[in-house]
Amino acid sequence: MSETSEFRDSLQVEVLRYIEELLKDQPPGSRLADTNMVCLRMRTEGEQAKDEVAAAMSDLLADDYVRSKELRGDNKALDVTVKAITEKGMRLLRN
Repeated sequence: MSETSEFRDSLQVEVLRYIEELLKDQPPGSRLADTNMVCLRMRTEGEQAKDEVAAAMSDLLADDYVRSKELRGDNKALDVTVKAITEKGMRLLRN
């Protein structure tokens, strides 16, 4: 596994943990976690950091770890809004 791949995987798990926190903090029926919310919780700033978080969230969607809607443009994820973590995602968090 390459260093870049390991970083991407670790970022995905970190982002998934923040998504879990954000979803738990909201009342049932209105649970959402979007890219900006995750960035704020992670205390990341800047366009590059937001792009990396959006890409990680997009990868989590593509790999079936979350249920979400994705806004794409310029051939990249611009914003991802997560509605729920799948069972596969919950297994990843438990490891």
